Amino acid sequence: MRLKKGFTLIELIMVIAIIGVLAGAGAWIMAYTVKNSVFIPNQLNMDKLATDALSIMVEGDKSADGLSGAMGLRFSKSITTNNANKIVFFNGDDKTVTFELVGNRLKRTVDGDTTNIPTYLKDSGPDLLISLSGNGSNGSLFTYYYIPGVYPAQVGRIEINLIAISGTGSYNDWQGQSKQATSIAVKKLQ
Repeated sequence: MRLKKGFTLIELIMVIAIIGVLAGAGAWIMAYTVKNSVFIPNQLNMDKLATDALSIMVEGDKSADGLSGAMGLRFSKSITTNNANKIVFFNGDDKTVTFELVGNRLKRTVDGDTTNIPTYLKDSGPDLLISLSGNGSNGSLFTYYYIPGVYPAQVGRIEINLIAISGTGSYNDWQGQSKQATSIAVKKLQ
């Protein structure tokens, strides 16, 4: 008769240790994958939100029929009010346009009609976790640069710094944030 041997205690402990190391690494990879599958879409949404807001402020969002929306800062004829978080100007369509950061929302007023920018960002519901704010000096949305030697002083360039953030914006909280900026030369249209 042959004597059959089983696993020794050392072999059994080694197999358990190897399985434990592989399971630990697998669990970390799985947690990382799950976290990124939530974080990356949130981050992309914040990037899109900030890009859309800057695009509407600079270029405008005039519709194909020409009846809705308004031309942006690129088409300004004159700037009447310029504060850290508010700008009022006349555009190429002879409309009075105001962009103002109110709380955690960017508002656009065109000849008295106020909407959120971008329009898909609502004032109630789950969108309240998403906020827009200024990222310039002292948290301002707009920074103005004046044309030297011109009297009265005229704005020559506007820098727009914007942060779109969901919740805390922290990767550890599985949320996203996007800091974007643009600058535009103000041309006086004749």
